[in-house]
Parts: sequence; structure tokens; C-alpha cells
Amino acid sequence: MGIKGSKDVQLNDVSKIERRMVEAMRKRAKAGPSPFKSFNSILMKFPKIDKSFEQVRGVFKKFDKDDSGTIDLEELKTCFRELQVEFTDTEVKAFHEESDMDKSKGVDFKEFIIVLALVYLLGETGAKPKSRIGLAELESTFETIVDTFRFFDKDGDGYVSRKEMITAINEASPGQSSSGESIGVKRFEEMDWDKNGMITFKEFLFAFTDWVGIEEEEDADEDEEE
Repeated sequence: MGIKGSKDVQLNDVSKIERRMVEAMRKRAKAGPSPFKSFNSILMKFPKIDKSFEQVRGVFKKFDKDDSGTIDLEELKTCFRELQVEFTDTEVKAFHEESDMDKSKGVDFKEFIIVLALVYLLGETGAKPKSRIGLAELESTFETIVDTFRFFDKDGDGYVSRKEMITAINEASPGQSSSGESIGVKRFEEMDWDKNGMITFKEFLFAFTDWVGIEEEEDADEDEEE
């Protein structure tokens, strides 16, 4: 059985990274509920998250050695070494492939944010290091996004379903169930990248960058020129 539209998720059917993502989120859910009580409280965090993401742009440019607008596998290995992120070459390749949402063989700026977020989520250890990604200032931002995902993942199974998305959006507009359902469906479809009926943390984060207003690299460059 696959995972399409079902909460009876078979983790053997997904990639190793996705399996680890789901397990990490399930572990978080068991530790306690998300600190967010409403979608509106999440919206209040958007300006700070946007600012934090923009600070990553300089890091991205530094490791995009050939100025192609994407980071290839070898560039990502260099990035991990300089940030002192300890993963094997096989694991780095898995992160690169998992974050390459459009399968272009290169990780663009938004996808680079996904790489860092996955490293943050999956790099936890029992003895918490000072920084899991070599960029300590980003950790609070990623923690906020993890908590946001957990707010939507009502049953704590590591995935967000259409029903859970609609429920979460409706909580922001009580008494307006029809409009809340419409917005919830739209948001869900934006995030369900592979159209399998369930949203992973990776898919959630990719769409979340659009929610907070992150621009693609070329768009940001054009704004700077103006």
C-alpha cells in the first residue's frame, strides 16, 4: 500500500530521508503539542522568518561557486564541510536529491533552505550541539517552522492531510467554514507537490517560503538593481 490519501502510512514505501522526517516529527509530537494555538499566531511570525531566510542568500551565493543559480552535489559537499555539518557523502547526496524538488540536478535558493531545514531537523542528538547547521541564528527560525508544521499535523503522524489543513485554516476564521475550507484546499494543493494526498515537512517548507514572501534568486537580483 502507498501513502496516497491514507493515514496508514507505509514508511517502507518512501525515501530514507522522508522516513527520517516522519519519524522526527512523530517524536516531536509525542514530546508535546505545538506551542501555536492558532493560524493567526503563525502569521505574526512571517516578517521575522522572511528576514531570517534572506540572510541565507549570502550563504547560498558563497557556495554557488560557478554562479549558476543552483548548488550542485559537489558544491553542497563543500558547503557542509565549511559549515562543519557532519554527514557522509552518501547522506549529502540523499539530502541533495531530496531537496531538488524540480529534479533539475541542482538546488536553487528555496531548495537550499529545505536542505538546511532538513539538516536541522535530522541532525538532532541526545547531547544538543551548539549549532546543528553551522548557522546558529537560523535555528530559531527552523524551530518555528517545525512547530508550525506540527500545528497543522493534528494527529502527530508526521504528515498533513487535506482534512487537517482545512481544520487548521478554519480555526483562524470561526463561523466562516465555507471560505475557510476553500482557502484550506488551496493551501493544501499548493503544498502537495507530488500530488499523493499527503504533505511532508519538505513539501510544507517549500510552499512556506512562498507564504512568507521569499523570492527566487533572479527576482531578488532584479529588485536590487531597481
